[in-house]
Amino acid sequence: MCRAAFVAALPLLLVSCATVLEGTSQDIAVDTDPQGANCTFTRGAEGTIGTVAQTPGKLTVQRRKEAMQVTCTRDGHEAATEVVASAFSGATIGNVLLGGLIGIAVDASSGANNRYPERLTVVMTPSSFPDAAARDEHFAKAAERIKEAAAKEIKSVMDRCNSSKRELCQIDVRRIEEARDKALESIEQKRAAAKIVAVLPQQ
Repeated sequence: MCRAAFVAALPLLLVSCATVLEGTSQDIAVDTDPQGANCTFTRGAEGTIGTVAQTPGKLTVQRRKEAMQVTCTRDGHEAATEVVASAFSGATIGNVLLGGLIGIAVDASSGANNRYPERLTVVMTPSSFPDAAARDEHFAKAAERIKEAAAKEIKSVMDRCNSSKRELCQIDVRRIEEARDKALESIEQKRAAAKIVAVLPQQ
């Protein structure tokens, strides 16, 4: 009887920390600069997994190891495609204490030990700029907004962080910082590739 009871309870014992604490899905707040764009999310063989008809908006996605791609379109702007990477979640470290290696294995198979950024802002590039000054101003403001958004997300992580789990929270902070740095690199690449079309005065 004891053995039967143990077998019956085994599925509950194998539920891993990240799954219990965070589930296997998450919301991503999607915005664009400027707002009002249509964004489509795709992921590997799954193809399209969701759309945001008009930014800002929110999309619920299943957590997976694979990166996603988000493509946004808006009149008067170039189509923008960004890669949304999946990162190891700090909550999974708790499996070492709560579920052991089996718990980690369960999370790994479900994708629950990975997490996408909670907020995503895609910078839309105008089809052209009248001069270099207008181009640089546009991308400087976009870079500043990315820094501000990352700072707010880091503050949110630390505000809700339990004092006994500071090391776990730092994993999420580093994830945010890495995503911020990649976004800033992308901004600079877009600035360098932006078109400048001078508007000639009418005769």
